[in-house]
Amino acid sequence: MTPTTQHAPAVVTFRRGGLPESRHEVHLAVVDPAGRVLAACGDPALVTFPRSASKPVQALPLALAAPDLPPDELAIACASHAGTPVHLAAVERLLARSGSTVADLRCGPHPPFDPQAAADLIRRGAVPTPLHHNCSGKHAGMLLACVLHGWPREGYTEPGHLLQRRILELHAELAGVPLAAIHAGTDGCSVPALALPLQGAARMFARLAAAPQERNGPDAALSRIFAAMTAHPDLVAGPGRLDTELMPLVPGLVAKMGAEAFYGLGLRDSAQGPVGTAFKVLDGGERARPYVALAVLEALGVPPTPQLRALAPQQQRNWAGRAVGEVAVKLPLHWAPPQSL
Repeated sequence: MTPTTQHAPAVVTFRRGGLPESRHEVHLAVVDPAGRVLAACGDPALVTFPRSASKPVQALPLALAAPDLPPDELAIACASHAGTPVHLAAVERLLARSGSTVADLRCGPHPPFDPQAAADLIRRGAVPTPLHHNCSGKHAGMLLACVLHGWPREGYTEPGHLLQRRILELHAELAGVPLAAIHAGTDGCSVPALALPLQGAARMFARLAAAPQERNGPDAALSRIFAAMTAHPDLVAGPGRLDTELMPLVPGLVAKMGAEAFYGLGLRDSAQGPVGTAFKVLDGGERARPYVALAVLEALGVPPTPQLRALAPQQQRNWAGRAVGEVAVKLPLHWAPPQSL
């Protein structure tokens, strides 16, 4: 990766009655597939956790071992799904391929993210199972990857397991950072959560966007992941959620959210060629995420259509429909001089 300099961060300000009520500081990096930082706000070397934005890389061992896996099942392996019947059916198909059941999932349970799916569960008098966890597709994919690679399924979430060691290596390779530079914590679903420099995370998404359609090898697997996620945005997140709403509106865009307001974007056709963007809203304020995503896409040449603007409305309304405030986005992108590229 290229050396980096810290610049002014991006800021998303929520105003009420003409006065600032709250503000979110954002650090952001735009990187090409070689790891060169093309533009940045704040500190592109900020070490942070992509959380679920790592899922396309966590699914790479599966994609490498299963080149004929149906795209919808590969998409659900990359998903933070909402627990709708369509999502659960895709996870069950993926589980069946490895001879696994819901009892083999080590993600734990939580209610579906989708309000209708959560209400239906309550109406039936049922309780959430690990199948409803937003990461159950990732875990089902990990179980299948273990079977296909000949690794034990037992302990598949542990840092010392062969699967998790391979995922760590792939993060280092795609991010362009030494293994020792990656810090490991534990994610909400019990697998390792890997922290790395923001520009490294952006490079992972640039590699995802730039991967050529080859017949085999890592680039072919990355290309299939890109194709699966963009063909099935409904599986990657769910109704009304940013990933699902954003990808169909921007051809050649892959997008993946992570908890605590991390976001990764891979854009195949920008003025700079394939690029990856990663940003972190420093206070974890997820409501700032769509505003930053749209601002950086516009800076990369994506026209701000009415459909895109609707994902991040500048005017804020209360429950009675009255206009009560506005949202302002300051994105002071510092572009690297051409001679440094």
